[in-house]
Amino acid sequence: MNSEINIRQASFEDLDEIMKIEIAGFDADAFSRQQIAYLIMRSKGKFLVAVHNNKIAGYISFIISLRHNTGRVYSIAVSPEHRGLGIANILMNKTIDLANEKKLRAIFLEVRTDNTIAIQLYEKKGFILRSVKHNYYHDGTSAYNMVLRLQMHTHS
Repeated sequence: MNSEINIRQASFEDLDEIMKIEIAGFDADAFSRQQIAYLIMRSKGKFLVAVHNNKIAGYISFIISLRHNTGRVYSIAVSPEHRGLGIANILMNKTIDLANEKKLRAIFLEVRTDNTIAIQLYEKKGFILRSVKHNYYHDGTSAYNMVLRLQMHTHS
């Protein structure tokens, strides 16, 4: 675990840095500034940022559905210059811990079928393939819909 990486709740003041990471990571599929602002300020869940050397290095947006007692990783991204430091792993661990604290049944997410690094991370965490969503992304790439069933699941 990298002690230089701190996780905290995002604030509106983080929006510019988050948008840079969003655009670098998702290009044509990036959320708009208004969508990110909504996720930070109003969504039902958590929007966490990873801070490394006083700079936002990554984030995760986690939406909670109390009606279904589940969570969804809505978006997770790490800035290109901070990749390889384990930031996505740390953010996923915090999210799984939060889901366990809230006693959620499961966590869902979508990931590009060609994003092998992210898929390997999710599988390491215990996520399994649920379905394929064809032509899910702007460029026609499909997505895997994955699920982590929680029974006080711990992370590795």
